[in-house]
Amino acid sequence: MSEVNGCRLPEELFYWPDKHVWARPEADGSVVVGMTDVAQSLAGKIIVVSIRALGKTLARGKSAGTVESGKWVGTVATPVAGKVVAINETLKGSPTIINQDPYGAGWLVRVEPSDWEADRQQLATGADGIAQYREKLEREGISCHQ
Repeated sequence: MSEVNGCRLPEELFYWPDKHVWARPEADGSVVVGMTDVAQSLAGKIIVVSIRALGKTLARGKSAGTVESGKWVGTVATPVAGKVVAINETLKGSPTIINQDPYGAGWLVRVEPSDWEADRQQLATGADGIAQYREKLEREGISCHQ
């Protein structure tokens, strides 16, 4: 786990730093999608989460769901195109799980990707992903406060 400006960033995830989202490929070929620690920190305490329906086909960059906090309402862009095969039902009753565990229990959707190889080429991972995220956070003066 790397830490950049107080923000936790696991090296094994695929990031889209401009959208503050992550993707994690699973053994079954599906891809789990969620908000980064940066996103949850910027949003503040999350009070409502609305996730796209099972079976819905998502285009890369389009909304996987909407998140509302006391100071922000916005969409969570999906970093991978495909069909929603699972949604995190727990978030409906406990949306602050995203604040507490954005990379674990706070995931949003699991997608059956239409072309993971193409989508992954547009994401950053490992040391390069952390470096790209560091550059964005420093350029925009963003930090997370645990």
